[in-house]
Amino acid sequence: MGSTLAIARKETRLYLTTWTSYVLFGFFILITAFFFQRLVIEFQLQALDYAQSQQGWAAEHMNLTDWVLGPVFSNMSVFFLIMLPMLTMRLLAEERRQKTLELLMTTPVRPVQIVLGKYLAALLIMGIMLGLTVIFPILLAVFGGSGTEGASPVDWHTVGSSYLGLFLMGAAIVAIGLLTSAATESQIVAVVTGFAVLLMFWVIGLAARGQEGFWGGFLEYLSLTTHLENFVRGIIKLSDVVYYLSLAGVGLFLTHGVVDAQRWR
Repeated sequence: MGSTLAIARKETRLYLTTWTSYVLFGFFILITAFFFQRLVIEFQLQALDYAQSQQGWAAEHMNLTDWVLGPVFSNMSVFFLIMLPMLTMRLLAEERRQKTLELLMTTPVRPVQIVLGKYLAALLIMGIMLGLTVIFPILLAVFGGSGTEGASPVDWHTVGSSYLGLFLMGAAIVAIGLLTSAATESQIVAVVTGFAVLLMFWVIGLAARGQEGFWGGFLEYLSLTTHLENFVRGIIKLSDVVYYLSLAGVGLFLTHGVVDAQRWR
């Protein structure tokens, strides 16, 4: 455990002392802020339209959580598909390119400790990326007015379940990105391969729409983004949690196999 944490600390320091991480942070928060702003404006225009057309009953059923935060969280999942492979691309590919992975294998550190240490570091950075976006529900809670009977305009239960779903989804994506990084010496190949694999899981979700019967349910279960929909609605289902944890576990298991194979070359 000590070696795992030492590797995690080392990788975290590398993340926080290189400009790449801050570019990812900045791009992620800016693009999320853009969608947040557009959705707030759309919410205001729709509420105004209801008021002018004397449909007050419709305006009363509008809420910031469903109209603004829900779509923001859904968009963030798409950003994860694109950006997290960039976060993980160098973790093992750079070690292989510089031939330092072989040197690391000669130490008492085991392959599983290498994999877990690098995974924990990437998971922490991904958590920081998510944490930066908490400012958006806070802004709505402070400036979004009062809900029914003075309640908060933001449903914090739904916000919490959405962040849980995004974190679990991110954990699965990081594991897949780590696997593609372990399989090549090129960071470019790692990020392209990782994105291609994640795109396949996303396309599977699109293919599942309109399908019925066994294959429809099977494709829907394989989809990376479909499982996030329940979390965004405030529903935490065990099957969704198990899916993301299983995908992360398979990714880490295969990564360990790839790294361990380096020892016998």
